[in-house]
Amino acid sequence: MPPGFTNTFAQRLNKYTGFNVKEAEHGDALSQGTVFVCPGGYSVTIQSADGKRILNLIPRRERDKFIPSVNEMFISAAQEFGRMCAGVVLTGMGDDGKKGIEAIKDTGGYTIAESEETSVIFGMPKEAIATGKIDRVLPYYLIPIELNRWAKG
Repeated sequence: MPPGFTNTFAQRLNKYTGFNVKEAEHGDALSQGTVFVCPGGYSVTIQSADGKRILNLIPRRERDKFIPSVNEMFISAAQEFGRMCAGVVLTGMGDDGKKGIEAIKDTGGYTIAESEETSVIFGMPKEAIATGKIDRVLPYYLIPIELNRWAKG
């Protein structure tokens, strides 16, 4: 998403969902019930600091192929949460998320890809599925149900 759009998008989601949604800021602490939208032009990683897990915003670098980078976020989440991490790859172009899905699965986490039937662009889910490390392939409308089932154990 382009810079400037993500804050408005977060405000809209905050208004129309039952969640506290905000555009992420560098150093925001993860908290239950809060959804963070990565600001345009940045990638986000998760790291431990002072007994909390915080968001680290990384501005676009010359080497970056995708901004925001799902791979960077997923890899850092896998390192922080291990088997308690779930990764979901939804519709999108390219292979961003592929390495991140591998990291999540390799640390014992749970992985889901959106099915071709509901993907607008099947590139990212297709690449994630091709890793052989996706636990479930589901239409987008069943993903929240599956995440709830997984979270409850």
